Amino acid sequence: MGSMRNMDPQSVAERAVRVIGYGYDLTTDLRLSACKSGPSDSRLIVVDEMKGRDLLLPGGIVVPNVPYCIKSDKGERTRFRSDVLSFTQMSEKFNQDLSISGKIPSGHFNIMFNYKGCWQSDAAVTKSLAFDGCFITLYNIELEKSHITLSDDIKQEVPSSWDPSALATFIEKYGTHIVVGVKIGGKDVIHIKQLQHSNVEPTEVQNLLKKLADKRFSEDLPNCSAQRAKQKDKNQSNWQFQASLAQSFRPAVVPLSKNEDILSIEVRRGGVDLGSHKQWLSSISDSPNVIFMSFVPITSLLCGVQGCGFLSHAVNLYLRYKPPIEELTEFLEFQLPRQWAPAYGDLPLGLRRKKDASPSLPYALVGPKLFVNIVPVISSFLNPEFH
Repeated sequence: MGSMRNMDPQSVAERAVRVIGYGYDLTTDLRLSACKSGPSDSRLIVVDEMKGRDLLLPGGIVVPNVPYCIKSDKGERTRFRSDVLSFTQMSEKFNQDLSISGKIPSGHFNIMFNYKGCWQSDAAVTKSLAFDGCFITLYNIELEKSHITLSDDIKQEVPSSWDPSALATFIEKYGTHIVVGVKIGGKDVIHIKQLQHSNVEPTEVQNLLKKLADKRFSEDLPNCSAQRAKQKDKNQSNWQFQASLAQSFRPAVVPLSKNEDILSIEVRRGGVDLGSHKQWLSSISDSPNVIFMSFVPITSLLCGVQGCGFLSHAVNLYLRYKPPIEELTEFLEFQLPRQWAPAYGDLPLGLRRKKDASPSLPYALVGPKLFVNIVPVISSFLNPEFH
């Protein structure tokens, strides 16, 4: 699917509707362009494409021939400030916003807080996380939950055995989850990351975040607005180029302390990221983008399908360790079971009767034993009367 850059609101709406039922790789950031279609640009789930109607969206946008199982809802404008949370707590919150469970960080979480490494290592160096943002949802596109059935064509492509190459191909082709909801609009968010060696208390982190966010989102700060307006005028000749690149790079990270143990990460999605917050707000309706998505795991739709256990294990490993997709085959090959020690369930949990390896004559309760070899020995020197 093509890029979202410089797309008009009508094209964005049509694409948001179209990707419902597509696959998605949850290790990547949220982008409509990253959604994965089935054969012939089809959805991965069963949808009656023959029966549809015109879907009217805010702003006078009309999307034709939308299946009845795909609904829309008018959005809202909200300002939300999180609590100061641990790495695991914040990861779980982000997952809940995506309608998924668990504490394994998603690609979206990693981008928002500028994480790049192994998530266990990232968690170890992080003391706390928080964010404060303005979220503008123009409209929601959702699939009725009762209509989520994986198509037979996709089920037939599930590898029936532990085949690393086939499993990697399936994940690369269809992703790890199914898109069941999309929110279109814009968001302007400040994220705070406190590293482990910081001594700042959570209340101070919260106050610092509030101060930064109030300054950024306030429309009563002429100096800030003038500065951003000056920057906009300076770059007016190439603003389209900058706007197209604004969402292709990781957000800028700004240290907020001398020891660089508290970092600020500012992220804007949707609109044109030039000028003040007020100017950005006015540009969202003309340049909307995806700000949230909701998902269902592909493996949850494979009940009774041969090989679903192998695919589920491969997907879990991929989401947990996030190897590059081009290296997934080699990564899965390294996960072949090898029994170097007794398996967990093979060890007895209680006492059992000891089986003697050979007959023995105990001479004392404590001390060595005299082991007797009971194998017959033939000797020509034996006394005949004992023979």
